[in-house]
Amino acid sequence: MAGDKHETGNGENLSRSISTPMLAIYGLGTVLGAGIYVVIGDIIGEAGALAPFAFLLAAGAAAFTALSYAELGARVPQSGGSAAFVAEGFGRDGLTWIAGWALIATGLVSAATITTGFVGYLGVFVEVSKWWAVPLLVGTLTFVAAVGVKQSAWFMGITTAAGVVGLLVVIFVAGGDLGAYPRAAEAALAQDGGWTAGVVAGSFLAFYAFIGFEDLVTLGEEAENAKRSLPIAIFFALIVALGFYVITAAVAVTTLDPQMLSRSSAPLVDVIEARGGSGPLLGILSLFIIVNGALAQIVMASRVVHDLGRRRGGAPEWLARLHQRTQTPLIATLIGGGIVTALALFFPTATLASATSFIILAVFFAANWALIQMKRQGHSVEDSVRTFPIVVPLCGLLSCAALLFGRVVLEGAP
Repeated sequence: MAGDKHETGNGENLSRSISTPMLAIYGLGTVLGAGIYVVIGDIIGEAGALAPFAFLLAAGAAAFTALSYAELGARVPQSGGSAAFVAEGFGRDGLTWIAGWALIATGLVSAATITTGFVGYLGVFVEVSKWWAVPLLVGTLTFVAAVGVKQSAWFMGITTAAGVVGLLVVIFVAGGDLGAYPRAAEAALAQDGGWTAGVVAGSFLAFYAFIGFEDLVTLGEEAENAKRSLPIAIFFALIVALGFYVITAAVAVTTLDPQMLSRSSAPLVDVIEARGGSGPLLGILSLFIIVNGALAQIVMASRVVHDLGRRRGGAPEWLARLHQRTQTPLIATLIGGGIVTALALFFPTATLASATSFIILAVFFAANWALIQMKRQGHSVEDSVRTFPIVVPLCGLLSCAALLFGRVVLEGAP
């Protein structure tokens, strides 16, 4: 393959130890993340009672890029993920290195932001100092990431299960009035002016609740059957996440006033407390799903470093080297954990994090374009790889461009 021209040939292959079910649960964890517990308030603030429609619109926009990633992950099942796709589609070292290091940077900044948010949210329940809580949390996650991908997948499975249980608690405790939602939606649709803009604005925010497949595809070399399991994991994660998002949003707006939810720092906690449920219990469950996002970013960054160093000439080979026993990029993982700790302790990650969504959209744009290039150039593809018409990456490219343009217009360039 074109992207492999720099491969070192040292035989340091990642271990294929992740089964399809484990990969699917890992993928669900990367997509669900903390978004539904925190960002749902902002989405409801924009779309009001029509928040479920904002999630549906965002899912439609994200689906094109997700389908592209499902095909790309099967075509190029390498640890570089999006960087490997760019290398395969364009064959340009400079562009590949930019894509790879941009992914690494966004991953580490995102992990630091999540860590800061976790510690702040934990402070609601118990007084903690960031000076010991941040190193302890990041150190634990880095240890899990370093000891093996299978251990990371099991950790993700446990934390994802906790997050899913939390959403089921919300639906069970506060879903009694869910049958009233159609009337609430009808009333919102009948209102004069602005509801369309609100749904569209909400969908911009909701789009980020569906990303995560860019982390998932970096495990392509560690999946037992990547060509089959990566598409399954992506489809499973998006469909299940969409179901939870739509139902949870409908439950929330039929329980509390949308304006109240938009002002809340823990909207779902407020929802179940309004129905007599245990807010602290939900808060504890949500902490688990929040922390798995940081782990996924640390794992992703180290895999991209491995790919850049082993195949692309874009990172020092010593940095990408696998540990003999753990079969993980140990040095890259440890350095990544150290950077995350420093960012969370000493830098205003909110400012940096505001740019990560812009960079991720740019990477999605490049990946969709890369798939278009592969199809136009007639790149060979195995019969076992599920392919989609060229209109799929084209729509993905256009939707990413629209979101990039909308972000610049609404918020300004990062």
